[in-house]
Amino acid sequence: MKIRIAVAVLLFSLVQLPVATAHHSFAIYDQENPVSMSGVVREHRWTNPHAAVILTVTADDGTETDWVLDQGPVNMLSRQGWTRDTLKPGDRINVVFSPLHSGQSGGLLGSWSFSEASATDLTGTGSTGTILDITRPDPVPMSDAVARDFNGVWANANGGIHFDTLNSRSRRGQEPPLRPQSMAQWQQRWDDADAGKATADPTARCIPPGFPRFLTMVLPGEILQAEHQLNWYAEFAEATVRVYLDGRDVPEDLVPSFNGFSTGHWEGNTLVVQTVGLRGDTLVDTTGVPHSEELTVNWRMTKVTPDYFEVDVELVDPVVFTEPWTTTKYYTRLPAGEFVQEYACQAGNRFDVNAAGEIEVIFE
Repeated sequence: MKIRIAVAVLLFSLVQLPVATAHHSFAIYDQENPVSMSGVVREHRWTNPHAAVILTVTADDGTETDWVLDQGPVNMLSRQGWTRDTLKPGDRINVVFSPLHSGQSGGLLGSWSFSEASATDLTGTGSTGTILDITRPDPVPMSDAVARDFNGVWANANGGIHFDTLNSRSRRGQEPPLRPQSMAQWQQRWDDADAGKATADPTARCIPPGFPRFLTMVLPGEILQAEHQLNWYAEFAEATVRVYLDGRDVPEDLVPSFNGFSTGHWEGNTLVVQTVGLRGDTLVDTTGVPHSEELTVNWRMTKVTPDYFEVDVELVDPVVFTEPWTTTKYYTRLPAGEFVQEYACQAGNRFDVNAAGEIEVIFE
């Protein structure tokens, strides 16, 4: 039997910086009042967008209850040393978790240990992502060939997932130059979440985050570059931005899409890109900043060192913004051997959006 519980969602879940905790908002969990329990593992669901430990807990009167304890996605867990066999049915474990505000038998796994001593204990939920906080290094001399080569696997080095992580002046972490109506819409999202009302985000249904939210790079991304085209693939949502370098024009009958249409050219060793044709029903970033289909994203990719590059980003949207909104994003090369993994969000998604725009958690 499926049980649906309406819960409050604070936009996209990765709101805790610099740590990225999961695909959906962790506002649904009471992280101020953790709970300790012991039980027997019935199942360890090894899937995206959340792995989950199904823990059977026996009360003093012999009653058994299954608790669904969410973790981060498999992509994060695997990079922390977890495997699908780390926890097996029958394992007796002790857990500390943040319970659901709804009072249902579920929560967010915090720490755990085997009930009997074991050298293989792991801690944590799989919530530590691949968002790094690496200060921009001093530029180094590079040949043109190296400076123009972005091939490789890269991680977000900004230390955060808001659009503008450079100027965090407000309690929301940034101050977008929104027109009054759009500002009210953005503020209402925060007010609703603060009041415990559900605020939906398209990604809760595994809908692609779109561009420029793509640039937050929650998980690693890989760039494959040729003379005529640069393809930037993001592991999260398995999205690809294609930058055409062959001088083609934007199609006259362009249909708005999640990642838009990008054309680029070289100015010295900087790749200058413009992206247009973006859907207006996606969000700029995790905080829920809106944009319209009139949005144009101007961005400039420049190598700082062979293993570090920056992207200067300008958002121009006369419908939503009072002026262009700019910031700089940073990316660092991951060690040799790192690769992008599959992220099949739909495979294990237990979140949905109802007709009222509320996020629901589905227990099976």
